[in-house]
Amino acid sequence: MRVYCEHSALHARLRGLQREGRITLVGFPYDPNSRSRPIRQLPLPSRAQIGDLNLPIGDMKFSIGEMVESDKHVEIERIIGRSNRRDVLHIDSAYRSGCVCFFTRDRGDILAKRTELESLLGIRFFHPDDDWDRFSDFLNATESGV
Repeated sequence: MRVYCEHSALHARLRGLQREGRITLVGFPYDPNSRSRPIRQLPLPSRAQIGDLNLPIGDMKFSIGEMVESDKHVEIERIIGRSNRRDVLHIDSAYRSGCVCFFTRDRGDILAKRTELESLLGIRFFHPDDDWDRFSDFLNATESGV
């Protein structure tokens, strides 16, 4: 299961699930402070600008031509708000990369709108602390085919 994780939401329990082979963590360093604990698996970036690419050029495993938005980008932007551009990029990258779950600590701009986002994208949104039990139940149900 591919799980998108914003830098601030990266939790030791998620890393543990990845080590166990239960999930694959995906994340893009759109935020300047995300370099300190990078997630190694990069998704396809959304409509990023050069200033959003907080990684060494050698780590870019994609071409500039692949940095395009998905067919849901406009709707994501409508829900999240144009002023929250990096949040939109994170969510659109998760969608483009086939992620099933999205971890964030952003209660106001993302988690407050999770119902609408989940309906639009088919991605489940979680807070790493508040929603851990709900995520565990979802992961277990997914693994057991329920």
